[in-house]
Amino acid sequence: MKQYKWLLTLGLILMGIGLIAYSITNVWDVRSLAVICVGLILSIFSLIKLELKDVLRDRRLIYGGNMALVIVLVVAILGLLNFFLARHTWRVDTTAGRTFSLSPQTTKLLKNLEDDINVIAFVKNLNKGPVEDLLGEYSHFSKRFKWELIDPDQKPGLAKKYNVKQYGNLVVISGIREEQISSSSEENLTNAIIKVTREKTKKVAFITGHGELSINSADREGLANAKSAIEEQNYEAVELLLAGKDSIPQDISVVIIPGPKNIFFQGELKILTDYLNNGGSALFLLDPPPGTGMEKYMRNWYVEMGNDLVIDASGFGRLLGAGPEIPLVSSYGDHPIVEELTGLMTFFPMTRSVTPIETGDPKVSVMEIAQTGSNSYAINQKKIAGQEEISIGPEDQRGPIPIVCVTTIELDNRRKTRIVTVGDSDFASNAYYTNQANGDFFMNIISWLMADEDLISIRPKDPEMRLINMNPAQTRTVFWLTVIILPVIAFALGILVYIRRK
Repeated sequence: MKQYKWLLTLGLILMGIGLIAYSITNVWDVRSLAVICVGLILSIFSLIKLELKDVLRDRRLIYGGNMALVIVLVVAILGLLNFFLARHTWRVDTTAGRTFSLSPQTTKLLKNLEDDINVIAFVKNLNKGPVEDLLGEYSHFSKRFKWELIDPDQKPGLAKKYNVKQYGNLVVISGIREEQISSSSEENLTNAIIKVTREKTKKVAFITGHGELSINSADREGLANAKSAIEEQNYEAVELLLAGKDSIPQDISVVIIPGPKNIFFQGELKILTDYLNNGGSALFLLDPPPGTGMEKYMRNWYVEMGNDLVIDASGFGRLLGAGPEIPLVSSYGDHPIVEELTGLMTFFPMTRSVTPIETGDPKVSVMEIAQTGSNSYAINQKKIAGQEEISIGPEDQRGPIPIVCVTTIELDNRRKTRIVTVGDSDFASNAYYTNQANGDFFMNIISWLMADEDLISIRPKDPEMRLINMNPAQTRTVFWLTVIILPVIAFALGILVYIRRK
């Protein structure tokens, strides 16, 4: 009788080992099946030899059965919980820079996908962890996002088909369009999705010939960073000289006037006017005097360019390395361009005021979308001419001061003229583009002018390197606490508990 009980125990153990082996490999191989079959045969043979009533009366078997039943119930509950959580996830990112969360632009893009996106990641199994985590995070926000990991050494034919020559390359496919990226960062992957889901490339034209900032310059006053951001969003950035032309080319979707220093010819202004009257979109970046001479022209588009310089007297900007001539903006209007900027700051070095002009035309909408703080002032240019220090007087306008305005004009056939006017061009320059939310603000303007509102958001950025710098005293303090004091306390508590038990 006793030997049969041992056989029954052995049979159950063998079946358990076989099931564990299957859970590890996820494959019903010959070894795991053989172990389970042997265990099943031993169990059945033992139960036949044992009388059932004696088995049921065995106290140890009753206790063991109860324990087995509890284990089965716990495993079943955990399985159901895991099944539910796999389809209804809830995640919390407690890192300061939200390192493990996707950016608002990425989540917005994924939720609005209209076509399936397939991503093939060519990575070695040893290096697949970070890529797998990122792609899995993307798939949580859209059922249209599908992905797979391929080892190029195991499937060289597939790697050759997509012309993959390096480990870690990702191929993003949507229909007949595909884009290959060399690294699995969120910024690269999101930009690739944008490129394969847009049917055609739209052009952004930067006007030249009047001393404007150049998109080909990597200097502090250049716009190379802005150009790169535009191209990453599947737009094309080109320079356009209006002199000698009759009109703006039809393939231009947005015109940007980036800080002209010389006056436009009347013929050039007429070309701009005709373009905007036909439903064009433009971004005017007009610095304070001495400058553009376009103040009168901008009244045609219902904005008043102030003959002033806006300064920030709050002192808060100095904490971030900005002087009073670089007012910061944290107050925004109710407009799609700035709806995602709540709680974020933008900087506008040497800016002027831009005030909406009221109009009774129901087809015209003009509104300010960015204002400086209450401790800012608009100082008249005549007052500060030739002075090294800026003094604030009772005649100076106190903030909030509007510095960005949006004009929308309804035309026939459901067309719209879209204009954004900013009293500064430096905020988009290489020196300030990456400061705070300046880059997001600039690209949101471009997306709105393009009528691509689904791309208006906060864009993914490279993970921030967060280091702790300690002086020698702090280093010694950490050493004593972690290496000496805390272990000694733990050891002393252990000795005390041992003595009390004795």
